[in-house]
Amino acid sequence: MTIYEKLFNYYKKLQSQEMQSEIQGYKPMKIKNTKVAIKVTFKDGDWIRVYENIDGGSVEWY
Repeated sequence: MTIYEKLFNYYKKLQSQEMQSEIQGYKPMKIKNTKVAIKVTFKDGDWIRVYENIDGGSVEWY
């Protein structure tokens, strides 16, 4: 399992079943000062960035 898959699975696990059903997939991203980052896409065409900070390891999304 890649670090991208691990981050995706972690994010997905935190979401409700309703929200999980709306998730289409993810793509790896590069964002400065992050350990790992992905672009999570939804069935309606929306997307968000999910990333793990390099300092402290907290996971955030926007």
